[in-house]
Amino acid sequence: MRLIYRLLHYMMLATALCSIVACKPGVPSEYIQPRQLEDILYDLHIADGMAVAEGNYSEIAFRRLAYREAALRKHQVTEAQLDSSLVFYYRHTEWLHDVYKNLAKRLDADAVSLGASANELSQFGSISSQGDTATVWNYRQTAVLMPQAPYNTISFDVKADTAYHPGDKMILSFDTRFIYQDGSRNATAYLAVCYANDSIATQVVRMGGDMHYNVQLSDEKRLGIKSARGFIHLGRENTNSPSLRMLTVSNMKLMRMHTEPPQDPDEEDAPGGQLIKPDTTADKSIPVQGDPNASVSLRPQVHNSDFPSHAPPQSAAPAPPPAAARTAAPHSK
Repeated sequence: MRLIYRLLHYMMLATALCSIVACKPGVPSEYIQPRQLEDILYDLHIADGMAVAEGNYSEIAFRRLAYREAALRKHQVTEAQLDSSLVFYYRHTEWLHDVYKNLAKRLDADAVSLGASANELSQFGSISSQGDTATVWNYRQTAVLMPQAPYNTISFDVKADTAYHPGDKMILSFDTRFIYQDGSRNATAYLAVCYANDSIATQVVRMGGDMHYNVQLSDEKRLGIKSARGFIHLGRENTNSPSLRMLTVSNMKLMRMHTEPPQDPDEEDAPGGQLIKPDTTADKSIPVQGDPNASVSLRPQVHNSDFPSHAPPQSAAPAPPPAAARTAAPHSK
């Protein structure tokens, strides 16, 4: 009997859970469903990339419009349907956030399949360095931002360890792609480095185009780095337009680059690797033109009246003797 009551209790609990799940609100059928919206945004991202990759920048706007229309036709969706669906998603940002999160995972997977992890240092070929470079980024390499908070910002905070050296350079690297139906593109990248003496250096970059960005800060005084932090923020316009506004940030990395201390320009390398300073006390001389036996000394001379002279005193030259008196010799006859 007790077993029957227990079974009835479990059945009632399962029925209540099913009713709760069934009552969970979803996206109304008149709007584009989350999975289809994710596919549409993915194809729009690819379309924008194709428009930029084909070159001839004077025709990018025309190609971008043509490729976007082709992407919408592929999914049998009009621009008006997309706009009306975005109105709903902008009012229910939790649904849109899930769509963007899944989209970022797909873009990450595409980057890995194309060998991004194997070539992640290739884009730093134009940055001169005489030391080692390492990635200290432990976050997702791809993110999708929308103007609505809190989904419009990516932040990071990296603490230094024993692998950091005085004089290191920090480089925040990423690629941007704006997918906007209208409106101005406005995004900001911020990098701050805290040094060992608690001083802070910052660098801010404004972004408005599809390109690769590097934000750099160097420990020029060789104090040592304690931490590096920053964010990428997508600005919001003062408008309630439901038009599509999306920023994809890909290939995000934070690089730590070792640099060699600056070399004294007065020092030169010897064959054995030691540094030799020029001897400024050696007596150097050059011949005097016209006289092969004469020369001029290039040794630095010290002229100071406070220093006593150790040279022997010069004796005065003797006065010349007086002229001999002329006497007339007697004339003998």
